[in-house]
Amino acid sequence: MIKKIQETESFGRAYRQRNLHSQVVREIGSRIVRGFFKPHDVLPDEGSMGNQLGVSRTVVREAIKVLSAKGLVETRTRRGTLILSDSSWNRLDPDVLSWIEEAGHDAQFLQQLTEMRRIVEPAAASLAAERASQAEIAALDEACAAMQANLNDEQAYADADTNFHCVILEASGNEFLKPVTHVIRAALRTSLKVTNPTAHIAQSLPLHLEVLTAIRKRDPQAAASAMQRHLEYTWNRIQKELDANR
Repeated sequence: MIKKIQETESFGRAYRQRNLHSQVVREIGSRIVRGFFKPHDVLPDEGSMGNQLGVSRTVVREAIKVLSAKGLVETRTRRGTLILSDSSWNRLDPDVLSWIEEAGHDAQFLQQLTEMRRIVEPAAASLAAERASQAEIAALDEACAAMQANLNDEQAYADADTNFHCVILEASGNEFLKPVTHVIRAALRTSLKVTNPTAHIAQSLPLHLEVLTAIRKRDPQAAASAMQRHLEYTWNRIQKELDANR
């Protein structure tokens, strides 16, 4: 039985509706990702689902539209709403990434995220070396300074690390690379669960600085090479600790 979603009377009606809508999307979506609903299963009708969740048919209908856009379900005439296989999921969607992460697919999930980063980020760094504005280079400086200032604070360091990589994607000037920021955030969050970053922070910072230096010098090839070295180091560290924990 899906848990019933409860309204909070202290909020305004419009906020409650938005909040209920997001809760229903999350409840159904996370259960699909966790395997509670199987591929090709048919979801209960809107009325039944609404009764289970304690919300209106309209809220359920709108939630189904959102989940359809994320590739988790498909509504078909006379058949109802079908659960789609994971090959249809939009894995760049921040909600879908979050649900997969929460489902505990740590090793394979992290491996695939890191593989994507190794394909995309060197090219993004190369473009950033050509296109980054002075403000974006300053933002990279600030991110590195924050990493330097938080060598003994894993979470603060990870936040600055994430910001560094997201700024590079922004500085690439390519709108289609921006969704990859969700991959980076998910990868770093998941890596914190399976690795002990403290011993590696001191080695990680110089690799970031090499990328920054190449971008500041407007050297695309050096920026791509530096990013590739950084991500190879990152993956080797993750793989070693994953192997040790098997």
